[in-house]
Amino acid sequence: MLMSISIRDPAIAYFTKEDVEMLIGMQREFTVSVQLERKNQDSVITLEGLTRDVHSAERRIQDMIRKVERNENQRCHLKNFDMLTNYEPEQAYQKRQPSGRISINKGGHVNFLPMKMTIGGLQDAAQSSLPSHWEDMKGKPVVLVKLRVGSKEYAEVVKKFRRTSLSSNIIEIERVQNRALWKNYMIKKEELEDKNKHKNNEKRLFHGTGPDNTDQINHHGFNRSFAGIHGAMYGNGTYFAVDPSYAARGYSKSDINGHKYIYLARVLVGDFTQGKQGFPVPPPKSFNSADLYNSVTDNINNPSMFVIFNDVQAYPEYLITFK
Repeated sequence: MLMSISIRDPAIAYFTKEDVEMLIGMQREFTVSVQLERKNQDSVITLEGLTRDVHSAERRIQDMIRKVERNENQRCHLKNFDMLTNYEPEQAYQKRQPSGRISINKGGHVNFLPMKMTIGGLQDAAQSSLPSHWEDMKGKPVVLVKLRVGSKEYAEVVKKFRRTSLSSNIIEIERVQNRALWKNYMIKKEELEDKNKHKNNEKRLFHGTGPDNTDQINHHGFNRSFAGIHGAMYGNGTYFAVDPSYAARGYSKSDINGHKYIYLARVLVGDFTQGKQGFPVPPPKSFNSADLYNSVTDNINNPSMFVIFNDVQAYPEYLITFK
């Protein structure tokens, strides 16, 4: 079912260049149309698409709005470079249009060929907010970096992979550098820290998958729409295992070379409770409350798996290929 909604909030006018980049990414991630415009003195975001995708995109945008409201410094940063100025050249770049003109403070223009010189260093600004150990992405939205055998980072991932009885041979380990997914994940992490009043919201968990799904996950993250394909005993969400051998044994399917795939992911489990078959979302923390738990588990006292119902609560940090 198709629907259209408009989000009107003063904070939208203070979205940064990186926020605008995330909006553009949402069009691909959720398959929705995202339109930004001014109506009188207001900034409005209009979303159009399937009901589920629109609501998912709306939640993400509300997270972004709350972050802007918490960070008054962003208002100063965009004093002379408003949201629409950022959005229009980036849209043209995504469509690979060679040049164009937009107004800035009622005068001047921006020629966006090449892009990295056109909107005040978008590439540099985006790179600066990413993890310091990531390699320069050179303007690309997604980069996979093969870890060097013997490096500290490689050894740390191997240690987690071998933490139980899993003795499979590791073929390679790749770091997934996805700029938009990372930023959206960090927005959600900050939101949960504020909401839950503690910082113990994140776990490193494993997610096994088949060879046909890795490219989709690398570019768009985990998708709870696939819940139920392999069973959904604790809810209709995305499942992550504490024990890598469980994720590898049950869900890592071999390709034609016999290679299997598993992700070491960052997962925002937050405040969790017991899961139950058929849960579309986590249950409320109290009776008749809109304040929901952040995830569910198979065993509150000794969890072996967690289920999330919001795709932005997980980031596919490392892709491990093994045999």
